[in-house]
Amino acid sequence: MSRIRVLDEATANKIAAGEVIERPASAVKELVENSLDAGSGDIRVRIEGAGKQLIEVTDDGCGIPADELELAFVQHATSKLGDIRDLETLSTMGFRGEAMSSIAAVADVLISSRTAGSATGRSLELRKGIPGTVKTVGRPVGTTVTVRNLFGGHPARLKFLKSDRVETAHVIDVITERALAHPEISFRLHSGNVEVMNLPASASCRDRIADVMGRRVAKELVSFEASAPGISAVGYLAKPAVTRSTRDGLYLFINSRPVASPAVSEAVEEGYAGLLMRNRHPVGALFLDIDPGKLDVNVHPAKRTVKFSDERAVAGLVSKAVAGAMGNTRHIPEPAPTLRELFPVSEAEKREAKERMAAPAKAHEQSELFPAHGEPEVPESRMLPHMKVIGQILDTYILAQSGSDLMIIDQHAAHERVMLDRLAKRPERKSAQNLITPVLLNLGKREAELVEHFRPVIEGLGFKIEPFGRGQYLVRAVPSVGGHIDSEKGLTDLIGELAELGKARSIEEKKSEIMHLVACHSAIRAGEKLSHERMALLIEEMHGLENPYTCAHGRPTIIKITNAELERMFKRTI
Repeated sequence: MSRIRVLDEATANKIAAGEVIERPASAVKELVENSLDAGSGDIRVRIEGAGKQLIEVTDDGCGIPADELELAFVQHATSKLGDIRDLETLSTMGFRGEAMSSIAAVADVLISSRTAGSATGRSLELRKGIPGTVKTVGRPVGTTVTVRNLFGGHPARLKFLKSDRVETAHVIDVITERALAHPEISFRLHSGNVEVMNLPASASCRDRIADVMGRRVAKELVSFEASAPGISAVGYLAKPAVTRSTRDGLYLFINSRPVASPAVSEAVEEGYAGLLMRNRHPVGALFLDIDPGKLDVNVHPAKRTVKFSDERAVAGLVSKAVAGAMGNTRHIPEPAPTLRELFPVSEAEKREAKERMAAPAKAHEQSELFPAHGEPEVPESRMLPHMKVIGQILDTYILAQSGSDLMIIDQHAAHERVMLDRLAKRPERKSAQNLITPVLLNLGKREAELVEHFRPVIEGLGFKIEPFGRGQYLVRAVPSVGGHIDSEKGLTDLIGELAELGKARSIEEKKSEIMHLVACHSAIRAGEKLSHERMALLIEEMHGLENPYTCAHGRPTIIKITNAELERMFKRTI
């Protein structure tokens, strides 16, 4: 074994840089956060070669005094901490004093800056981490940092970077997160000669979200606020009509710092309480303000991970706030914006279109063409509007009219939600219905083992199952809501899907999923003819639900087509 020795400064700096600067986006992050800490109102970023050739960040912040330019590149030199006690009340993005020294260790850097009290600015160039001479330059108040040839002396590091397109996408993510956290600041990003992002200062976070995530997301946003001792939350989350297949669409900020917290992300999804389809995730932004004394941001050099002194309290507040917001919102999906909505037409075009249109039929003429059959009507409730049943199409969808809107209801999805609500609310073991003729099930070894494992929960929902020979079971009773699972096929299908759940350590862990399966198999099927009265009864049952908008799997139960949308489809308007 070789002797212990102290590493030279250059080697130590490069090792430290590897923890802080993983890719071009890491350097952009550190420089932009320095600009934010400097009180900037306008931040401009320019990259070339996805940041490997050039990164330039310019701001209009307070600037760096001339006698501190060189000090800014000394490791652990920072203007943001005085002593260790300041870590407990941290309010800045950076604080380690590692960013500038780490970047200079793996690239050539040129910095120029001017403070408000100086007539001229100063510049300093560093090559291979070695500073040159401070020079006088003319420039406005603020700072510009230019980074060239990132990882140029480290071909092994360059080898592990992704394509230019992927690395540029990481830079865009960095700007997006900081722009969402600071809507009052303008951000621009250029890649070569192309302007990738141009985000003027916004009056509100909702406006900034519209700029970053698009009009479709902004239209579906639900906002909410909540607080608890030492914690406050403000959220802007999209309705379930807009989701993503990954969690990348949910932005989480703690004290304006973009962070990753699986516990908080899971709490957000729990708050949707069955509104999301399986493998779909929420979209939007959640801002938490937490007493710095109850938070540790000094967990990782990249400052992406945080620790809470009471993670359960934070997650509980978030889950409850999201559930309250989504529970008080109507979630009937509407058609996406049309090209005409995105690109409005002129008044002259509107007049011309109006002249081409024929006048609509009068009300009494419509009645003669389509005589009324006394269609059942369902009055308005807190969660759903008044609806009048029109009929059924494809023996799958119920058509209803609400004012001037057409409502289309998926009968299976809607009834599945009704069944789930009944199963969740009824007393255990008190809503079983005995079968006149018991159903004999022949199960494979794995399915039989799972039936035994889940038996307490299955019987708690209203089933009565008993062994009847090797691999055979007799089903003597089913839940009273289980109108479609009293046959061998229905029960076998249910057991087969139960097998897909796998064997849980705790039976209670799977209780909710079993209820979802029972609700699904109990519901009216697609392809089943319904009378007007049965359709009206189903809609009436939906009106009594806390969440009538999605089935047990998160699929929508009802959609709306507005009168304006129908008129556009039939070219009655533009």
